[in-house]
Amino acid sequence: MLAVLSASSGLRADDAVPRDFRLTAEYYPALPHPGVDISGLPQWNRWTLTVTSDGKALQETQRSPRGSPKGITRRSVRLTRGDLERLVTTVRASNFYFMAPDYAFEVSHASALVLRISLDARYHEVTVYAPDKLKHDPEVAAFLRIWNDLVTLVPPPNPGQGTE
Repeated sequence: MLAVLSASSGLRADDAVPRDFRLTAEYYPALPHPGVDISGLPQWNRWTLTVTSDGKALQETQRSPRGSPKGITRRSVRLTRGDLERLVTTVRASNFYFMAPDYAFEVSHASALVLRISLDARYHEVTVYAPDKLKHDPEVAAFLRIWNDLVTLVPPPNPGQGTE
């Protein structure tokens, strides 16, 4: 029955965007760490981007000290149905729900990327620390495909920040 409905609507079952789809991405810049010089790293701000099944995307950027509600800027965009379908397809192809909750390199002062995804009545959260050092790990590479698809659709607010 589902296959018939999907075929009649012009969509394959794999391309559908479930009502419970929600993808939240968070970027945490590298923090100062005793004995480690991060002065050569870009001074980017922390940000969060949440995309829901209706195509609404809300990006919040923290431009003030951590925890302060002042200095948060918000930007809203709307993604197309095709964009949402591509994101859902990428999430499903990545086997996101089988990834470990954390991937880390030996350094703790590095930037961190977080994805929280609800899809098909499942929820999972994955954090990758120092993604530039771990991108050759197959699971981190799958994580980064989701991340990069998302930041291609809604670019990060930090000047010069793009895909990983």
